[in-house]
Amino acid sequence: MTTGKPNRLAEKLNADLETVRSDHAAMMASQLESFRSDFSSIATSALHTIETDIRFFLSDSKSELERRSETIRRWLTISPWVIVGMVSAWIATVLMASWFWTGLIMRSEMSMLGLTRIEQAGQTWVTLDPERTELKTCTLAQTPIICIKIKEP
Repeated sequence: MTTGKPNRLAEKLNADLETVRSDHAAMMASQLESFRSDFSSIATSALHTIETDIRFFLSDSKSELERRSETIRRWLTISPWVIVGMVSAWIATVLMASWFWTGLIMRSEMSMLGLTRIEQAGQTWVTLDPERTELKTCTLAQTPIICIKIKEP
């Protein structure tokens, strides 16, 4: 509320206040311009970094995909032969193990029964242990046959 004439002190204070306001507005405009410039520089730098990273990622992914594709192509051309070889090796291993196991079982069972198997000149002979076995004639279904009686130990 003012009464009367404005005095010089009020005019001076208003002028000083106006000067401070204009200085402050100029400083804010300068800071805003500086912020815009810095932010634009940061955004441009970030955009450049992102573009570079994406290009590198795409290039690296493409070369990795090409390497994997080449490996898959190579395995598809080699694979059937590898599979056939592995299956053949497995079959051969199973047959050899079966033959070996059969031989071990036959020898041990025959030894337990007091029999010995001898192979000579393409012929197979079975000999009896005289202390444990005895050759007899048995009747099976009213037919006489030769059999071996084994004495239990």
